[in-house]
Amino acid sequence: MPFSEDEDTLPIMEILKRIVQIAATCLGLAVIVIGIYYAMDIFHLILTMLKSPTTLAGPVRELADSFGGRAFDIKLPDRTIPTANLIALMVYCVGVLAAAFLTMALMQTGAKIVSLTASDRIAVKQMLQSAFGRRMQPRSLPPEPEDRRGPRRD
Repeated sequence: MPFSEDEDTLPIMEILKRIVQIAATCLGLAVIVIGIYYAMDIFHLILTMLKSPTTLAGPVRELADSFGGRAFDIKLPDRTIPTANLIALMVYCVGVLAAAFLTMALMQTGAKIVSLTASDRIAVKQMLQSAFGRRMQPRSLPPEPEDRRGPRRD
């Protein structure tokens, strides 16, 4: 009989479930890789800013000119403080910081997708315990004193 069920065959729903798990795991891994790419880009920008701050002068000046330029300058008797440039620098740095947090959230989301779709969590736990040892296990909390739990009801 061509359509008889063997012990080795899996039902079609089990096959579809595994295909969906594999696709979701691949999606999670792709999200992690995208997050790593953006994280490298952000850290490269930060490293460039630290090595040569003059590369930041152009974008900060353009950003300051876009929202007022010299209109925000504070004029003192002996000098002028370019407040627009300070505001632009702060906006630029907050933008880089927000991009870094979004990138880390993207990588965390990809890791959660992979974690939820991984089929053998016990094997992963055992592998982590063998890599890091028993010292990384969560500690149990001491029992609460009787007076905090309240009176016993019998």
